[in-house]
Amino acid sequence: MTPIYRLGTALYHRAIHLYGKLGNQQAAQWVAGREEQITPPKPSGKQRVWMHCASLGEWEQGRPVLDELQRRLPDWEFVLSFFSPSGYEKSKGLDLVDHVLYLPPDSPTNAEAWVRELAPDLALFVKYEFWFFHLQALHRSGVPTWLVAASFRPGQLFFKPYGGWYRRMLPFFTGIILQTEAARQLLNQAGKYPRKRTFVAGDPRMDRTRSLTTIPFSDPLIEAFCARRPTIIAGSVWPQDMAVWEEVWDQVSDHWNIIFAPHQLNEADLALTQVQWKGVRYTTATLKDVASNNVLILDTIGMLSKVYRYGRVAYVGGGFKTGLHNTLEPMAYGLPTIFGPNHEKFPEAAVAIAAGGAFSISDGEDLLNSLHTLQDEELWQEAHQAQMTTSELSAGAGRRTADIVLAGLAN
Repeated sequence: MTPIYRLGTALYHRAIHLYGKLGNQQAAQWVAGREEQITPPKPSGKQRVWMHCASLGEWEQGRPVLDELQRRLPDWEFVLSFFSPSGYEKSKGLDLVDHVLYLPPDSPTNAEAWVRELAPDLALFVKYEFWFFHLQALHRSGVPTWLVAASFRPGQLFFKPYGGWYRRMLPFFTGIILQTEAARQLLNQAGKYPRKRTFVAGDPRMDRTRSLTTIPFSDPLIEAFCARRPTIIAGSVWPQDMAVWEEVWDQVSDHWNIIFAPHQLNEADLALTQVQWKGVRYTTATLKDVASNNVLILDTIGMLSKVYRYGRVAYVGGGFKTGLHNTLEPMAYGLPTIFGPNHEKFPEAAVAIAAGGAFSISDGEDLLNSLHTLQDEELWQEAHQAQMTTSELSAGAGRRTADIVLAGLAN
């Protein structure tokens, strides 16, 4: 299997080079960034932490852990690496770490050279980054290596009868710190990984998400819009989400206002949405406009996480497409949250559903039933309290993760 993996990764890297030459910007950045990169030597007398994330989403999970480690290891140097250009480009100017780098392509030669030159004293991989040769090189060099904010699902190759080669990567980790007890049980079953080396700490993103709710924010236009009636904040929506809302809106629009925050801000799509929904756009609306309309289109970037504080109910998009977007932001405000069926890769969604604060829907009828449920004050309060409790229980995951890692270093 190892030769097949080497061939597969080599072909994948060649394909990225080809796409770069054909004009794909991300592919060109992926190639150029690695070709121009020089591994920074470790300063004499310093110890070094290396954290690796696939992209920005994983960095959001890793950051609270890194923040806590920096607080408790003030004399150590911190290196952050990414696989994707999107993560690297948006993080390369960070003052938070000493170096931001690209992960070299996974091969025996690259991995051994990287570990030798970078010389980390501690390595942290975030969520589900499994690069065989990099992990093997760290293991052979005796570097304590942890998988943090880890997430496992039954359908992954680790748990298939033919997944033996993938399971070979698991012992390369000193320990695995998981988001949920269900993931821990899955990993421990049938001896896939020893229980004494697995830990549950929660999702570190919750720390940062909860901290954002304490930052003062006021917007007179949003306040005026939401003051008139209960408001649904529909965040990161795709056309597939909008289609489900179109099925039910006429039946619920007398009770609710709604704010749509499209995941992609394409001018043609925004204009079409405005016409179809007879709504107003945030960037051009006046107080008079929002006073006479119950559909507002949030056609700007960077506001959604703040706007949730004005909502009564949240809808999070992506569940009718490739995968769910951020459900932790509305949870931090205690908003009962609705989303589509494609959420199996997101353990936080399952936790919220089990607690009673979130509702998974498959079609317009399910959406209508959920909204009717949440019109009942007593049932809304139950869902609201469930979200608040789940958020509070998740708080401190970054600190708990750092505690486990540092205890491992001390042993």
